[in-house]
Amino acid sequence: MKSLIDKVFKKRKQDVEQLEEPLRTENKATEAMVEAIIEEVKEVIIKELKQGEVVTYSKPKHFPDCNCFKCERWKQQNAK
Repeated sequence: MKSLIDKVFKKRKQDVEQLEEPLRTENKATEAMVEAIIEEVKEVIIKELKQGEVVTYSKPKHFPDCNCFKCERWKQQNAK
């Protein structure tokens, strides 16, 4: 009986390992694709910064005394 149980568990373990292998290769391919996209975006951003283009942010429609991130960024932009 013990040998039967061992065979069943061994078979299940092999099945799980076979299912995990393709997923690992797909994850590696996906990670490589994401890395390539990130590098392209970095290059575009660096080119834009070198050209001297200034990013302007529109005024948030918040209260005048608001101190959220968007309002602070807009105030910093206009202070220059």
